[in-house]
Amino acid sequence: MLAETHYRYPSSKLILACFIVLTLLLSACTPAGTPTSSTHTNSGQITNGGTWIDDLVNEPDSLLPNATVQTFSQMVMQALYAPLFIGDSQGQIHAGITTRVPSVTNGDISQDQKTWTFHLRPHLVWSDGQPLNADDVYFTWQLWKNPLFAASNTSVIKHIQSAQVSSDKLSITFHLTNPFAPFLTAWTDGGFAPLPQHHFANMAPGNIKKSSDNLFPTVTSGPFMMSESKPGDHYTVIRNPKYYLASQHLPHLDKIVFRAVGNQATILEDLKSGVVDSAWFLDSSKIPSYQKLNNYQLIQNTSAGYEALHFNENNPALKDVAVRQAISMAIDRSTLIKVARLGSAQILCTDHSAAYQPGYQQEAPCPAFNIDAANKLLDNAGWKTGSDGVRQKNGMRLELKYSTTANNAWREEDETINQANFLKIGVKVDIQNYPSSTFFSTFLGGGKAGTYDLAEWSSSYNYDANDASNFACNQIGSSNFNWYCNPQLDELFTQEQQTTDATARQQVFNQIHSILLKDVPVAVMFNPNDISIAMKGTHNYKPGPFVASETVNLMDWWCDNGTCPAKG
Repeated sequence: MLAETHYRYPSSKLILACFIVLTLLLSACTPAGTPTSSTHTNSGQITNGGTWIDDLVNEPDSLLPNATVQTFSQMVMQALYAPLFIGDSQGQIHAGITTRVPSVTNGDISQDQKTWTFHLRPHLVWSDGQPLNADDVYFTWQLWKNPLFAASNTSVIKHIQSAQVSSDKLSITFHLTNPFAPFLTAWTDGGFAPLPQHHFANMAPGNIKKSSDNLFPTVTSGPFMMSESKPGDHYTVIRNPKYYLASQHLPHLDKIVFRAVGNQATILEDLKSGVVDSAWFLDSSKIPSYQKLNNYQLIQNTSAGYEALHFNENNPALKDVAVRQAISMAIDRSTLIKVARLGSAQILCTDHSAAYQPGYQQEAPCPAFNIDAANKLLDNAGWKTGSDGVRQKNGMRLELKYSTTANNAWREEDETINQANFLKIGVKVDIQNYPSSTFFSTFLGGGKAGTYDLAEWSSSYNYDANDASNFACNQIGSSNFNWYCNPQLDELFTQEQQTTDATARQQVFNQIHSILLKDVPVAVMFNPNDISIAMKGTHNYKPGPFVASETVNLMDWWCDNGTCPAKG
């Protein structure tokens, strides 16, 4: 969604150094261990124990790695699965169940970037005591590439030509069809962790997501394991004594209860009554109310995400680029940020926020908010205004469904503001919102024109700016929910994926942005701040910018005297 004026991001929030996977190709970021500093007043030594209660804005739709695009699912999966590589609150990547981050320097990445070797720690086990080794990694990528499993993201896996497991099963070497700089991101954080071969090998790939393991995984590897799964109510995880860092007294907590609230108003009431320790992705319209909560600390971080209006090109009217361009020109970003977000966002018109270096284009040519120009564009494209003020052409009428996740006050405000402006250019939108579990699965995945025409949500990429997953032709219906395809763009994706020099890669991203701003498969509106909150007396609550986000370091969370303060 496009802006009235050009804005620049503040430079103070740029995430640098090991944040970009490309730097790992030249020199590995050595594992930094587990941070122990606190975001709150530290009342003494770290003490283990306690039950931490966290409110989830959206209901998870799957708790199986790479089976969902939903961030809240991936947040819970960070508790359940130990990934090969793990991020931190600064967006840096560290070794997880591997012994080191691969690089050209340490020999784990070939000079041509087509061969990658991952070395696993010895003596790893699943929560049921069975060995966790490179066979599980091999099984996982084979499963993810199987269309019957319907993985949420295959844009990286598709580059694998073959793989070999070492005789001791402690390493796996991947041979790629072409150089692919962002390969590491396919294996970072719990949402992309290996699955247990011994548990799923005898299950048909198409049945795995239909099984009870989808929301109650019984064999896991992370700091916690599932204790209770009550969809629509809560998901409880308890300490996993077989976690590979258990000897280091991790996790610190005994238990985490993820409450599937699904309603921002309920979350605010929970905070007022002190029954939760934390919540993330909060409603910006309620910032004044959050600031009045003396027993909580409000946290605002610039996110990696972009909030956008997505166009379903299965709708014949939306195949007309003039319609998409006109709608994007009728979006008043400044008002959306000021009114709906209460200022907690930055104007953005590309899919890369300032978190991505390379990726972010500071001087991107953002189209201006201009109702007159949008009307002229539609006039020239042959869209005639009817007696009811709605434009028509060749039997098609510009009356469209506009949807987002339900019970989200600031997104509903976005809808209201956009709806009024769209009507000024002869585009009538009918608002129909859905629970997140429906929105991010059957609604978007179904791609049914007339049901899904315009949809608003926030997207980001993993720990690298590679954006093929959202726009590549081969990701249509998987993670490309715009049903948009441009072969020229696909060529640029290949080019940026094979480019290691940051400056050269940025130039390719600029070309990608130029095409996206012309074709408008999405209308990017702004870069929202991540708003979260944690109760005083809790420690190490440090949401990150990518993938697991709120829970990226949940194994390090702890509470004063081993007792979490929420009254539950």
